[in-house]
Amino acid sequence: MTERTLSRLLRTRPLEAGALGVVAAGLLVAGAVLDPRQAFAGLLTAALFGLMLALGAAVFAAIQGVSGAHWWAPVRGVTASVAGTFAVPAALLGLTLLFGIPALYAWAQPEAASNHLLAAKAVWLNRPLFLARALLILLVWAGVIGLLRDRLRALGSGEAGAVRRFTRTSVGFLLVLGPTISVAFWDWVMSLEPEWYSTMFAVYGFAGTFLGGIATVTAVALFLDARGGLPRPLSAATRHDLGKLLFGFATFWAYIWFCQYLLIWYSNIPEETPYYALRFQGGWTALFWLNPVVSFLVPFVVLLGAGAKKRPTALGHAALVVILGRWLDAFVMVAPSAGPLPAIPIYAVAASLLVLAGMALAFDRLWLRGRGVARDAPLAGEAALS
Repeated sequence: MTERTLSRLLRTRPLEAGALGVVAAGLLVAGAVLDPRQAFAGLLTAALFGLMLALGAAVFAAIQGVSGAHWWAPVRGVTASVAGTFAVPAALLGLTLLFGIPALYAWAQPEAASNHLLAAKAVWLNRPLFLARALLILLVWAGVIGLLRDRLRALGSGEAGAVRRFTRTSVGFLLVLGPTISVAFWDWVMSLEPEWYSTMFAVYGFAGTFLGGIATVTAVALFLDARGGLPRPLSAATRHDLGKLLFGFATFWAYIWFCQYLLIWYSNIPEETPYYALRFQGGWTALFWLNPVVSFLVPFVVLLGAGAKKRPTALGHAALVVILGRWLDAFVMVAPSAGPLPAIPIYAVAASLLVLAGMALAFDRLWLRGRGVARDAPLAGEAALS
């Protein structure tokens, strides 16, 4: 296969990129000292954004394994490499939670003891147990993603029983994903506003994560394909399948987004409404409504026709818009709890650019290392899946 990688295709200049990275990192360190609440909210936004893309790619792979699909053979290598970038946002999340809990979470403040509701939740929301759960979840995800990538590599090499092992690993991953992603979104996001709760928030987190994975795999695969970076060109049928998934799960995300909002608006229970009340004031309203426009309406309109799903330009632009929507969704979930809407969300943008740069570098290394997975044009064991 070709040796072309993202960095070469993007014609990255290491010196300039390194200088920008140092400036962004310096800005975030200064912000953590001077304005810790906004800075750590920006770091949490970036970490959550990166996790939705990388973890979503792993979910994408596992669902194909459980369903016994073989249409995705041309993008298996891309999927495995995107999932492997999980370590970058996971490391940032770990550092953010380790040092940023007092700045981010009201339940960690000394005055929380005087709030009867927060005091009642202290059994669950306390720093040692919170960090232990986060560490356990990240380690479990890292382990199963690594195992999933190993099974994909074996699948490409044609090892005996590789298809069965990949399917079993996919099933195990999805079984583990359910409770872990629920606890993750309850802890890392919902507890930013600990007096609020939603029984649909875990499903909302899963929907956004899977959508981010589909969009990232699609965008990266189309980018590499347009520049001859894939082992074989993507067929119109493969692009159509990717487009259908992107179209369908953008609609699914919108359905969950609307259901959560509608149920809380209709019931109007004081314990549930503060989340939306906060986002309907102080300049957040426009971003709140922009979220479904970017994450659902634009890809829905662009990909409504079958022909658009097959055209690389339309499909690629729709995928990029959805990725932008994943960032906006993470920002709207996290940033309002840190204070008024800043004129420029400089910390969230700087941290997100660093995360994307780190994930791109990790993708390069994994893409070259996993050439056996990417080379699987006929794919040994394919007949066993059909």
